[in-house]
Amino acid sequence: MADKNKKGTESPKQQDGEVPEQSDKVHLQAGSLFFQRLPQEIRDHIWTWVFCSTRFTFRAPLYDRCPFSESNFQPPTDRLALLRTCRRARLEIGDSWLRHVQFCFRNIAAMLDNLSALPVATLSKLRQMRVSGDVLMINPSFNPNPLCLDSALKLLPGLQLDQLTVLSGHENRRHYDGLSRLIKHSNGWKTLRYISFSSAARLKVFDMSRIPNFTSSPPPEVNMMPQPKHWQAVMEGRDGVSSNPSVTVCRAKERPARYGPAILGPSRGVKSDQNPYLANEDSRPDLFPVDAPQLMTGDEQMKELMVIVKRGSGVDYEGKKDSPLIEDHTLRYPPFHVEYDFRSVFPDMTWEEIQQLCSVNRFGFDDGNDHAEGVDEYVWTPPDPNLDL
Repeated sequence: MADKNKKGTESPKQQDGEVPEQSDKVHLQAGSLFFQRLPQEIRDHIWTWVFCSTRFTFRAPLYDRCPFSESNFQPPTDRLALLRTCRRARLEIGDSWLRHVQFCFRNIAAMLDNLSALPVATLSKLRQMRVSGDVLMINPSFNPNPLCLDSALKLLPGLQLDQLTVLSGHENRRHYDGLSRLIKHSNGWKTLRYISFSSAARLKVFDMSRIPNFTSSPPPEVNMMPQPKHWQAVMEGRDGVSSNPSVTVCRAKERPARYGPAILGPSRGVKSDQNPYLANEDSRPDLFPVDAPQLMTGDEQMKELMVIVKRGSGVDYEGKKDSPLIEDHTLRYPPFHVEYDFRSVFPDMTWEEIQQLCSVNRFGFDDGNDHAEGVDEYVWTPPDPNLDL
């Protein structure tokens, strides 16, 4: 694949799907055999193939604790060169390339920094996106409430992705809760792929027994439920049984090589059902479910886990402007006494306004180029050593 490691910066116009006007002296390729002999349908397939293998990576500092760090945009300039150097191709392609390229974001801040400023007409053309599932702390000294991905998507009205891929964060205690929130409340995607970096996480909940003086039962939604049966019921409640939504849990057949992907690709995963495992007959699955020991030994615990959620047929999944606040508090758990919907803390405010209110300083640094050889390739970044795993 062509080299993608050259640095570059896109102007706002280019990020909106437009390309700078070319000189009138540019040849229209009237005599080109490519345009003369290849039918339009074949040329359209070529354009689609080119951009389907292209991704834009929006970076953010790895260990930067300030949430509003500058994201470094490193575009694959060789792919955009097709639009900049050939007027005939640019006229044929237009802004359709936005529907084919994949947009990848290091964290929620990088996603909102780059997408919240786009016009709805442009944002609605994006179809492929990948983002980290880590929550974002918005200046804890000012506001202790973390921004979760489901609430962040509410700040992007008009979003209607064909596929949203979420790489789970390194905080195991948030996996199950974060995914459940996405399934139950989020919009803006037709298909959701939630990938956990290991089966050791098993999308498990925070162990309530670690909290001093905590003896009461956690809310029902926080418990480890039989999956994907429970999530399937949630989606059928949202979209209707007749629309045939689906939820599938898959485990990778092999452990990944270093931090690379293992579950994406043909025949790389197998379906798996999750059920609360009882260590003994006195165990209470509604309180402290634990993982099946056969999945926690050797290489088994290093195998990735993926949950695929598909919205029902004919369902309107577009993100709506001024959508009602989420009033579901069943997923709240100690020690994080948070408002479930982040927007309730910042009513009627845009992401830019929230930044101005909360940000103490704004800085960032480049944490490397995008060395991916394929659009679906990803790398698990090492966890922050300060995180409680």
